[in-house]
Amino acid sequence: MVTSVLYDQFRALNADFHLAVGRSGQFQGSVRELRRRHQKLTQSVENADRFMMIGNVCGFGFQIMNLIFILYCAIFYRDETISGDAWSAVMYAYWLVLTLVFLTLTACQSIVINHVVCFVRWKHRIFCTSYR
Repeated sequence: MVTSVLYDQFRALNADFHLAVGRSGQFQGSVRELRRRHQKLTQSVENADRFMMIGNVCGFGFQIMNLIFILYCAIFYRDETISGDAWSAVMYAYWLVLTLVFLTLTACQSIVINHVVCFVRWKHRIFCTSYR
């Protein structure tokens, strides 16, 4: 949700920039205002990146610990967990699959967020160096 809002803000800034350039290629607007908006958005992206990085690391660590716990119980306490009845085996299999799905989703989310943040930083370097 945070990345979606920031992405929409960058798209709005980009649209305003294209409107300020115009068809003739001459800039008609305030470069300072656009740079100020861009710097505020970039700072927001960096803050969101720090926050989401901590959240993703905690979620990933928790899911790894959960996976270890499930496998440990299934291997060393087989009689109490899986071998007891069919319902227990189904629940442990469901728990294992669900943990693996969430682990994959957390890893994919981290990859996407990292990609977006790197792209924003790259655009920030280009924007700040070309309009000084």
